Amino acid sequence: MKIFVTGGTGFLGTRLVRQLLQQGHHVACLVRPNTDATAFVASLGAGASGVGRCEIVRGSLTNVQECGEELRGCDAVIHAAAAMTGGAPMLFMNNVIATRAILAMIPGSAVKRFVLVSSLGVYGAGQLKKGATLDETTPLDPAPHRRDPYTYSKVAQERVAWQARETLGVPLVVIRPGVIYGPGRGAMSSRVGLRVGKLLLRMGGRQHVPYTYVDNCAAAIAAAVTAQGVEGQAFNIIDDDLPTAKHVLKHHRRSVERLHVLPVPHWAIGAASGLCEWYHRWSRGQLPAVLTRYKSAAQWGRLRYSNGKAKAVLGWRPAISFDEGLRLSASCA
Repeated sequence: MKIFVTGGTGFLGTRLVRQLLQQGHHVACLVRPNTDATAFVASLGAGASGVGRCEIVRGSLTNVQECGEELRGCDAVIHAAAAMTGGAPMLFMNNVIATRAILAMIPGSAVKRFVLVSSLGVYGAGQLKKGATLDETTPLDPAPHRRDPYTYSKVAQERVAWQARETLGVPLVVIRPGVIYGPGRGAMSSRVGLRVGKLLLRMGGRQHVPYTYVDNCAAAIAAAVTAQGVEGQAFNIIDDDLPTAKHVLKHHRRSVERLHVLPVPHWAIGAASGLCEWYHRWSRGQLPAVLTRYKSAAQWGRLRYSNGKAKAVLGWRPAISFDEGLRLSASCA
């Protein structure tokens, strides 16, 4: 197959392109016009055969039509590019408007599969009760604007994609990874707590955190390209042996860096969030509402996470355990 990949030079994308090449596919990788792709190509050669089957396509998500001919000639598209930081307008432009433009080029093309890499964060996790299981039947967040601009943009991106499937017949498959970690991106994240310099506010600690090692995630995306009869479905990609926040933090402090930790027990998270909301209103915005009860319920709830559908339907299995992934990540820190 020939596969058009956006985001192929990124943290996840590089591993994904490498796996696609190893499986014998041809890859057309979208790269910004002013980006030096030398290091990217060299990284593929470090562990991939068939580097000659990787074509660099110069273009940008903000003007993706300029590479429409290359995209329309491919058998599949993997849209893995995503802006993760920035203001709401920029995130909406890069994650929603750009996705809509790509989707509009699919009808009438050779593309038989469009794989959108979304996020596990799109779910309305804050609506679930303690101990509930978050899986693909969980509804998307009904009010993502109450969380953060990134979550809002990813929920809007998915809605655009599902609408394109309904109105344009786009052969859509959605992949929703948990927190992706690996060499070059450690396992510490806001799922564990909020960091200010060398101080970490550990939020709870006994909650399981939905992580996926970067190579495990790349393998799931590659499987979603070729699996038969999965159009119109979404798949959560998380590893098997999910750690607790305490476990992640303990390993980080032992193997990566020492942090000063201020634990916030689960019972106090809601109260602290409410106090932050109150002061934000009282100060008329002088203190940003970093914590709100809505955000906290979605981020640090004590839930169960299922990857059963990806295993059963895609035939995917996470090959790297969490502890092994931590060791590999720490060795490259």
